[in-house]
Parts: sequence; C-alpha cells; structure tokens
Amino acid sequence: MTDFAQPYPDADETADTRAKSAPQWISADAIPARRFLIPALAALVFLKIVNVFFAVPLADEGYYWLWGKFPDWSYYDHPPLGAWMNAAASFLFGDGLLAIRLGTLATFAGSLAVLGWWTKRLTPGLRGPDAYLVAAGVWLASPWLMNFQSIAFHDHLLIFFGILAAHCFGRLVLTMDEAEGPSWRWLYAGCVSVGMAGLSKYSGVFLGLAFAAWVLATPKGRVLLKSPHLWIGAAIAVAMQSPVIYWNEVHDWPSFQYNLHDRIGYTHHDSVVERYYDFAKNFVLLLSPVLFVALVRFVFGRTAKGPAAALQGIGRFAFLIPSAVFLALSFSTSVLYYWNIVAVLFFLPVALLFMRSAMEVRLHMLWGIAFASMSLFNSTFFPLTLLTGKSISDFNISHGLPEIAAIVEEEEKRLGAEMVVTTDYRTASLLALTTKRTDIVHIGEREDMWDFWFDPATHKGENAVVLAYDRFPETKLIDTVFEKTEVIREFTVERYGMPIQHYWLVYAQNYSGEGPQ
Repeated sequence: MTDFAQPYPDADETADTRAKSAPQWISADAIPARRFLIPALAALVFLKIVNVFFAVPLADEGYYWLWGKFPDWSYYDHPPLGAWMNAAASFLFGDGLLAIRLGTLATFAGSLAVLGWWTKRLTPGLRGPDAYLVAAGVWLASPWLMNFQSIAFHDHLLIFFGILAAHCFGRLVLTMDEAEGPSWRWLYAGCVSVGMAGLSKYSGVFLGLAFAAWVLATPKGRVLLKSPHLWIGAAIAVAMQSPVIYWNEVHDWPSFQYNLHDRIGYTHHDSVVERYYDFAKNFVLLLSPVLFVALVRFVFGRTAKGPAAALQGIGRFAFLIPSAVFLALSFSTSVLYYWNIVAVLFFLPVALLFMRSAMEVRLHMLWGIAFASMSLFNSTFFPLTLLTGKSISDFNISHGLPEIAAIVEEEEKRLGAEMVVTTDYRTASLLALTTKRTDIVHIGEREDMWDFWFDPATHKGENAVVLAYDRFPETKLIDTVFEKTEVIREFTVERYGMPIQHYWLVYAQNYSGEGPQ
C-alpha cells in the first residue's frame, strides 16, 4: 500500500524540495500511509461522536442551558451569544443536553470548512483528499479541540469565530498582494467575526488586539491605516458589543467587576511556581506536545513563503499578546489554560504545514486518541481521578444525575416543599438540566446568575429541600437564612461498587427572604 498522498503526474516536481527548504507547501512526507491514517481517523471520529452524544453533562453546560431559559442582553460570567444559541437550540430541537451540544457540531463543521480552504491552498502538488484528511485528523487529535468543540461551553463559539476571523484577515492580506489591491469585504467579514467572538467570550478581544498590533507594527499593515474601511470595520466590531455594555450599565457593571477585579488574586495553588507550571503544563498537554512544537515553529521559526504567511504575521501577535497577559496574571491568580485559546487560532488552519514528518503526525494522532479515550472513560463510565487519590468534585458530581434527581424530587413531594435549593451553582445547574426545570435555586455566597433571577423576598416563609455535599456543606447556607433545619437523608452515588460522591438532603423551614448572597 502506498502513501495516501502522491504528486500529480504534471505537478511541479520541485514541490517537495521547496517544502523541505522552507515552510511553503505541505509535503507528501508529512502525510502518513493509509494503513495508519484511516484507522486513526476512524478512531478519532468515533471518540468525537461519543464525546458529543454520550459523555455526561458538565456543570457549566447545565448553567448555560439555564441561561438560554432566561434570555437577556448579557450575563454575569460571559457575553450572551452562548445563551442565545442555547435558547435557539432548545426551541428547534427540544430541551436537554443533546440539543445544546448539536450546536457544537455546526461550529465544528464551520471550522473544518476553513481548514479545508487553507489546506487546499497549501497542497498544490498533492491529489485527492489526502492532505485534508490528515489536517482534519490533526485537528481532532488535539485534546483541547476534541473537548471544547464537543461540549456546550462558550468556547466552541469563540474557536469558530476566531478561526473565521483568522481566515478573513488572512484572505485580506493575500489580496493586498494582488493588482486590484485589498478586498475590503474580507476586512469587514473579519471585523464582524471578531465582534461575534467578543459576544462569545471576553477573550475574543485579543483577536482584535492582535490584528491592530499587526497593522501598527508591520509595513504592510500600516498601509491599511490610510483607508476609512479599517476604522469603519473596527467601529462595527465595537458596536456589536452594545448588548454587553447595555446589560452591564443597567446592572452596575457586574461582569467587568467580576472579570477585572474580583477574580484577580484568586488562587487555588500554593505558590507562583505551581501556577506557572500548571498553566504551561496543561497548555502543552491539552494542545498536544507535538502540536505545541509546531506552534513554536509557527511563532518563532522562519516566516512561511506561501499563503500561510498571511496567517503567520497576525498569528504571531495573536499568540504573544494573550500569552503575555495570562502569564503576567499567573503571578497572582490561578489561570486556566483554555483561557488562552486565542493564542492558537491563527495557527490551527495551517498547523500541518509546520509538522515536518509523517512521524510527527502519527505521534500527535496517537496522543489524541489516548488522551480522548481516557477523558471519555472519565466522563462516561467512571471518574479516573478517584483512582489517583486526587478526587475532583467537578467530575464526580456529573455522575448519577438521574438517581440524584429522583431522590430530591421524591423528598420534595413527600414534604410538600415549595423550593428545591442547592448550596452550589454546579449542582443546581446539573439538577435543573436533568429535570428540565428552571425553578431549581442556588442560594450561596458565590455570586452568579441566580443573583439576577432569584428574588428572595417573594419566597419568604417557604420551606425547601436542600441538596448539599462536602465541597459546599449546608451550614454556610441554612444556619443563617432558614429558621429550622434537619438532615433528612444521606446517600452516595456509586459506580461499579466504588463511591463517587456523597450527598445529604436537608429539610429547611421558613426561609427568611434574604441572602445569603
């Protein structure tokens, strides 16, 4: 069996030579043989299907599902696009986890379309779907993309609109070398994409900053300063954030207070070194070590000579600006690796160009298969972290949800309670998603969207069944806001005879109608 990619008989015979001497065209040497590629790609597609359709819900998926049930101009934690999309998905496909995860398939397909355009331009001497299938496999094999383009977090929207912005700005740069000059439609499309990314997550702002830095710092970019189109496009991207600005102005700027002040200084690490280590380690491992090496070549290596240079110039700023911000922030604050997703979005459509051999591709795809298999076992059958002695409650509470919901509703009915309350927004979100109810309440010290949805005064005097667990015990809640409390039931969710998470139910009577927020 031959390698999957072969030159056309009439193709430029020096294509591979050029590819080896400079990053210009994807070489046939980077395309694994069919006997590896087809089974590996099939495995990744299978894992993708399992991730979307069978993995247990994560707490934030339930939280964002609830956002879709309470449409608004924006929200406390994030901009509104994810909530709007969840509302549309629930309207079109019905309530539940699957409906909101279907949206991830749409953004994933859009990302692959962009990937296909760039791969085709970088393979003038290769025939058939060879290189595209490899590029798609490289994409799927990144644990970061496999995960965040499968679960209904806002990140799948940020990834898609960030990739789309990269595509549009790249097309703009390519047209600047043509006789007709810049094609302004690509500038406007890129600015709209940046606006959509900003409506997805606040880190979308780094896309605009990266493009602005490229415009100011490069001779080619500075040419655009003379055109009114640049300023009109920028104004459009900013104007698109008006729903966020309006909602925050009405509510006294809570999102900005939370993201720019309250979160700064929060840490769950013991030292600065641990914070930097965790951020760097997770960034590398979840992107994949092999793909990280290719990313380093993209950012710090030689400038590509072909179409990829259009992405590389802006992409270097897209990597350096947010990475510098988050590394600086890590000095005092625990920073999650995926906050820095913008750093790789200009790189991803041309990632295969910066992988130098089929061996690198094979190692990367094997890494992705192994990592996704472990992750999906964790989210479908059993949380493997329990076996390491470092149990993570965020994973544990996603298991056994039908059992938990049945017990809570049984006690609610038996006692005639007017409210179902939890001590953690995570369990409230998961319980709401499982039962398809919007009246599940989180009352606690952490500020969240329940501070905007829940009116304590209207529930004064009511009794509640309260679901609590060890991470958020009930004493912080019920001792101060209910007149009388009593533990009425304890239970443990198990899998294969092993305990996963212990819960208890409290019957809390005569709510005071205040706080404790």
